[in-house]
Amino acid sequence: MTVPHTVVFATRRKAGLTREEFAEHYRSVHAPLARRLPGLLEYRQTLLRADYQWHGQRCEYDAISVYVFESDEAAEAAWTSPEGVAVDDDTGLFIDWDTVIAYPGTVTDIYRPM
Repeated sequence: MTVPHTVVFATRRKAGLTREEFAEHYRSVHAPLARRLPGLLEYRQTLLRADYQWHGQRCEYDAISVYVFESDEAAEAAWTSPEGVAVDDDTGLFIDWDTVIAYPGTVTDIYRPM
């Protein structure tokens, strides 16, 4: 059985962009590019809220992106594909690459209420 490859990215917007400009680009431009990645099983975007603090912690990031591929090999192939290059090129237009944090992993338990 192949174990899905999941990578979670925490991202910050480039200096000079408002949260609204960032969110618009993220949804309208970046999402359609990301959805074209070959072998992508799931893609999620979460815009982080600046108005809410968890136990007093201020959120230092603007968004979380979750990519799920069939396997490590499928993820590598996707990122090096022309579609993956397009995603990376677009990322540099609105995300501060120097602050991106990537968390690769595998999903082992899923809860979805019916």
